[in-house]
Amino acid sequence: MKEPSVFRKPKSPYWWCDFVYKKKRYQKAMDKNKKRAIQKTKELQTKLRLENSGDRNLWSVFKVEYFEWAKANKNAQTVYRDRLSLSYLEEFKPDIHFVTDITPALLDKFKAYLINRSRALKEQAVNLKRKFRGMGEHGINRTLQSVKVIARKAEAWGYFPAPQKWETISKIKTAVGRVVFHTAEELERLIDYCREVAENNDIHYCPYETVIMLGARAGLRRGEIQNLMWTDIDFERNIITIQPKEDWHPKTYECRDIPMAKDLREHLLSIPRRGPYVLYDIYGQRFSMGSLTNYYRVKIARKVGIDSFIHKLRHTYASHLVQNRVDLYTVCKLLGHKSIKTTEIYAHLIPDTLQQAVDRLPPLHLSVGKSVGSCANFIHQRAETRNARNRARTT
Repeated sequence: MKEPSVFRKPKSPYWWCDFVYKKKRYQKAMDKNKKRAIQKTKELQTKLRLENSGDRNLWSVFKVEYFEWAKANKNAQTVYRDRLSLSYLEEFKPDIHFVTDITPALLDKFKAYLINRSRALKEQAVNLKRKFRGMGEHGINRTLQSVKVIARKAEAWGYFPAPQKWETISKIKTAVGRVVFHTAEELERLIDYCREVAENNDIHYCPYETVIMLGARAGLRRGEIQNLMWTDIDFERNIITIQPKEDWHPKTYECRDIPMAKDLREHLLSIPRRGPYVLYDIYGQRFSMGSLTNYYRVKIARKVGIDSFIHKLRHTYASHLVQNRVDLYTVCKLLGHKSIKTTEIYAHLIPDTLQQAVDRLPPLHLSVGKSVGSCANFIHQRAETRNARNRARTT
């Protein structure tokens, strides 16, 4: 469609549109202001295209197009989250027929629905498993963000006749708590239990010990642990390289080298190699993301009586480094953070930092004895004067 043009007719205060669409000419008074007239002409052209586009504006057709695009441009976990988010949206509004039914006002109501739904489920299912208790604040925010990204993509593809104010849908404010991490004693208990499990199976190896070592001694993310290959480990240079694969890439899309701790190196040299990847289950199969997370928490952490999850191991790695006076910039590079602001969540663990900062205040050379004595004399004199006045009044 050509760029819209406007013109003025003689003795008319309005700017008129003039374009041809589907072999039909459209001339219509738009606005007295030229810029607004051009904008309204664009909106009219978009509206005509949507009205004549047939099935393309259908919600069901758009979803097929979107997920075909998402599979080619997003990782599997993000695509899964998008599908889950849309399922919540369709649960809230099952009669979505056109893409244009999705509006900022609808998403605002959807946000309220998620909050109320979550509160109701938590009240009704206090003793049930976590997945039946509804979403928390972070889950609601992720769901809203996924739906907004999908809506913006529909807008970019020309499904909406005018720009929508998606930014008006704000996230739920969440309290920022302290980072949780394991003590060295807790790590030892987890590893000892893994070794007990290893003694009771045929291959005498527990893959979750490798998970703990890679997370707590190298700071690897869950996906980095799952996709680590033996070719990524250089025992001569003593480094682990996090780098993209054919079907996977790091979170930040960047490579990084991590020096191996002595105990991690010894562990990796001692475990069996059963394929190109480092981590397999006891049957020789690769873990999925979900099974890796759930099995570690249920089969290891809960058995030991410690509240643990895989990302907590990464927090442990960073926290132990900071507590042992490693600067935040170095920790940022080891963790693979794009910005040091992300690493600053561990700043409160720097030992004695605040006390050392306060101790740098310049000293005040005060004569404490004189000041206290002078204050005491002044108070005594005031008391004597007051007593003398009282005696004079009584006489």
